[in-house]
Amino acid sequence: MAEDETLINATGSDTIYLWYLRNGRLRIAPHRFRSWIFVSGSEFDLDFLASQLDHSQFRYEWSRRSDIFGEIDGITIWARPSQFNELIRSIEIMGLGRKFRIYNGDINPPLRFLSERSIRLLELSDPLDSDPDIPLLSVGGRSLMGVPDTISINSGPHVRVTSKVLGDLEELLKDSIILVYNNRDRFFNQVLHRMSDLGYTIPDIRTGMGKSYSSYGQVHSTNQHIRIRGKICIESGSFVFSESGIPGVIETSRVSSLPMESVSMVTTGTAVSSMEESEAIRNGILIPLYKDDHEREKDVSTLLMTDMGGMVLQPDPGIYEDVHEIDFSSMYPSITVRYNLSPETVGTAGSFRIPGTPYLVDMSRRGFLSMALEKLLNRRLYFKSIKGDSLLYNMRDTALKWMLLTSFGYTGYKNAKFGRIEVHEAITAMGRHILTKAISIARDEGFHAIHGIVDSLWLGGTGSISHVLDRTERETGIGIVEDGHYRWIVFLPSRSGLGALNRYFGLRYDGTFKVRGIDLRRRDSPEICREFQTEALDLFRSCNGRLQILERKDDLERLKEKYLNMICRASWDKLSSSFHITRHSEEYRVRNIQSSIINEFRRSGIDIMPGERRSATVVDRKRKIVDPWDSGLGMDIEYYRQVLSRSFEPFDFLISCCSGMKTGQRVLTSFF
Repeated sequence: MAEDETLINATGSDTIYLWYLRNGRLRIAPHRFRSWIFVSGSEFDLDFLASQLDHSQFRYEWSRRSDIFGEIDGITIWARPSQFNELIRSIEIMGLGRKFRIYNGDINPPLRFLSERSIRLLELSDPLDSDPDIPLLSVGGRSLMGVPDTISINSGPHVRVTSKVLGDLEELLKDSIILVYNNRDRFFNQVLHRMSDLGYTIPDIRTGMGKSYSSYGQVHSTNQHIRIRGKICIESGSFVFSESGIPGVIETSRVSSLPMESVSMVTTGTAVSSMEESEAIRNGILIPLYKDDHEREKDVSTLLMTDMGGMVLQPDPGIYEDVHEIDFSSMYPSITVRYNLSPETVGTAGSFRIPGTPYLVDMSRRGFLSMALEKLLNRRLYFKSIKGDSLLYNMRDTALKWMLLTSFGYTGYKNAKFGRIEVHEAITAMGRHILTKAISIARDEGFHAIHGIVDSLWLGGTGSISHVLDRTERETGIGIVEDGHYRWIVFLPSRSGLGALNRYFGLRYDGTFKVRGIDLRRRDSPEICREFQTEALDLFRSCNGRLQILERKDDLERLKEKYLNMICRASWDKLSSSFHITRHSEEYRVRNIQSSIINEFRRSGIDIMPGERRSATVVDRKRKIVDPWDSGLGMDIEYYRQVLSRSFEPFDFLISCCSGMKTGQRVLTSFF
């Protein structure tokens, strides 16, 4: 590789193609690739396997390798990656599915090739350096009733899809390496087909399938993905891209050793697992094909003591003045690294006990999981500390933040290669202990806790917040910062009348608001509700406390009346809501808005998968008539008055708190 070349991509299986970029030009270098799997078992069973391999095409040798728990005797078998599945299936049949344990059998081939050779994608000589300037083409647009209607190229204006526009697109496609495309309702598929029908030259195309999947109890979906020879194709609905843009995709690729296209198609949890696999390969540690270190047997009292999750303090609904919000920096990954938590170190022997559990931690050796996460954690904390207003550093920080967030969930995921439920429980137990310690320190320094949730605390009082931060970090070993200092903050009630954990808004001393859980932050709220709440917040931006807020009561009433009067003349875009489709049409037991949306799209030849979100206006709520196409069918005015009125409730509650009313059930019933 030339000194000024950058490795930007790796593809292939039996032959790995490395993509090098130099001065905007691409060079692709092929490399033949053979690798190996490792098989362990009893001496008798391994002798039988060896006798079978003697009559096969595969080369093997008896060897000793290490997993995270220690050394293992077994057989190393060399093969091409394309042969692994059939080879593994044969070994499992010979071992009746239980006699052998197989390692390093399902690793992404480009990731494995790079990791075995200590090569890194998109490597920077300095973390402050900019990313390589890779020629990029972005194609957006929308379909109308299943047919491409308008198209936007490189974030330009939306124009009609014409033969001239498609001709321009052909030229831009030739000059690009990264292609960001929108394939909702197969939009880009259909654009490419139309280009082909018109005789334009386009590279070889392969189309994958979209899918529905569940994550943390919610149903999600992905659009069909497209692969074009010689291009890095990224669907714009990809989670990593939508959260952190191309810089985030590049950073995730750089850290995980997964190619950019793969990064855009997998979850952040898979990216974390890939990073761990890469670190294992680089350190000569075996990766099990199937995880079989199941949860240890526990009695009921132990289970109740250890399986408690994160700590939460429920706030009393109401308004609070002069409030500090403090936040632990990547708390759970920091705990994993600081306290050496890993499947091989957490158990019944060790020098450090996890508070509130029977678990001991072996501190005499470095745990693999804490070692693998340390680089990721340090990199994220670095970008968080220097990002300022830099878009590039903010995007990198966001991508790393999501990887760290999912890294905790994967410690308890049943199929995670380096996960174990005891590690998951040890992390949350340490989190509860540390949050309790922080509350105690805050109390010593003249504060009281108003609200707390897992890794954040809201404190009222008149002490020195810097003393709280310094003592907490010193006594827990986990970094903590002040995330906001509020002139006032209001914690909203839930429908039960108790304080909601994640519904609040507050005005910081720097003049900015932090908002959670109200329409302004909800994807399923109509735009008219978000616009109202934006204007309502602006009403209170100059208010320092209760008295000044109360003075805005009449202004708020006029604003509410203004928006109620706007409903009758509001456009489709202002009233449409994003409805989450969670199942197939036939699985809805009663007809509702979601099933009606599915049926409307089906009439246009579009099948909606569970997990998708679709926008529509409600024409008649009682009869479940919807309009997903802006067809001019009208609207259910009473329905939208109710929807808009619900967006008034947080501000009505704010005024009621400032007027001295009690925040009990008597007040709450007037809102819900």
